[in-house]
Amino acid sequence: MEIAARHFDGKIATPRLVRLRRAPDGIEILPAAPDDPAPPRVWPFAEARIDRTAPDVQLHRVEAGEDHGERLVVPAAAFRALFGTDMTRFGRGRAGEISLRRLALWSGAAIASFLFLFFVGLPVFARHAAPLVPWRWEAAIGLQVERQVLDFFTDGKAPRLCGRPGGPGRAALERMAGRLMAGAELPGPLHVAVLDTAMTNAFALPGGRIFLFRPIIEKAGHPDEVAGVLAHEIGHVIHRDAMRGLISDATLSVLVGLVIGDITGGSTLAILSKALAGSAYSRENESEADRVSIALMRAAGADPRAINRFFRRIAPLDGDGRSLLDAFRSHPVTGERISAVEALAGAVPAATRPILDAADWAALKAICAEDRGGSG
Repeated sequence: MEIAARHFDGKIATPRLVRLRRAPDGIEILPAAPDDPAPPRVWPFAEARIDRTAPDVQLHRVEAGEDHGERLVVPAAAFRALFGTDMTRFGRGRAGEISLRRLALWSGAAIASFLFLFFVGLPVFARHAAPLVPWRWEAAIGLQVERQVLDFFTDGKAPRLCGRPGGPGRAALERMAGRLMAGAELPGPLHVAVLDTAMTNAFALPGGRIFLFRPIIEKAGHPDEVAGVLAHEIGHVIHRDAMRGLISDATLSVLVGLVIGDITGGSTLAILSKALAGSAYSRENESEADRVSIALMRAAGADPRAINRFFRRIAPLDGDGRSLLDAFRSHPVTGERISAVEALAGAVPAATRPILDAADWAALKAICAEDRGGSG
C-alpha cells in the first residue's frame, strides 16, 4: 500500500510530491513522478517525530539529535491506515522541543554576546578608536550636535549663553581657561561657555566644546572651585571621552541610521544628541578627568582640592557619611571619588593663589547678568 505525501527538504520552501510505503524499520519515501530521478530512501522510525496529527500528520526528521527542517506532511486518515500499527514507534513532539531548546540556546548566546559587546567590546574599541578620529572631524560633530544637546538641557527652550562677546565676564572666563590650558596637552582648541539654565551641571561635547551651567558659578564660593570643574572637563577633552561615548553608547543609533538610510540626517542626529546629553561617564572616565584636573590646577598654582569644596557645598554627605547625592547629571559624585581627589592632591603646598583676582572673579560671577549676547 502506498499513500501520497508532500516532502519538504529543509532547504527550499516548495514541497515535492512523494509516495510513502511502510518499511520494516521506517517510512520508505519514493518519488511520485515517474521521471523523478530521486532514489527511494527510508526514514527510520527512530528518526521520525510526529509533530502534528491534525488536520494532516506532520513528521520531522531528527538525525543525531538535530532537526534540519526536513519534514513530511501526510493526510491523517491515509497515514493512520498505513502506519496505524506502528504509531507507538514514532516519537511525539520531540522536534518542537529540540527546536525550542536550540532557539533558547542561540538566544542566550546572542544576549551574552550583546552584553559582552556593550560592556567590554565597545568601550575597549572606543578607547582605541577615539584618538584615531581626526580632530577636525570631531569638532564638526560637536558643532552639529551642540544645539540639540543644549535644547535637551533647557527643556526645548532657546538656549542662551551668558556674557556678551568682549564683555568682562567672558574675558574673565577666557583668562581662567587660558591659565588651565597652559599646562594641558590638548588635541585641539577649546571653546568654553556658560549656559544660562537652572540645572547644576557641566559637560564637554566632542571637539572640545565645554559648557559650564550658570549654577556652577552662582554656587561657587571661590574661583578655584569653578576652575576645578573646568579643569575636570578639560580632562574629558584630553581623553576624548565624549568621542568615546559617541562611538560606544550611540552605536545602535548609528545602526538605526544605516537601516533607515539617514546616517547624516536629522533623525539620527537627534538620537546621537540625546545619547551624548543623557549618558553618564564611567568611574574610570571620571577618575582620569579628576587626575587631569589636579595636574592642571597644580600647574596653574591654584588649589586642586577646591573642586571637593564645591561638591560638598552642592551635594551634602548622606546620613551614613559614605556617599554623596549625584551632583551632576552626567558626572556621578561619590564619597569614594572625593577621597581619591583628596589623596591625589594631598601633597600640594598650602601656599596657592586664586586662579582669578578679585576683579575677574566678580566679573565672572556677574557673567549671566551682562547684556545678553548671541546664542553661540
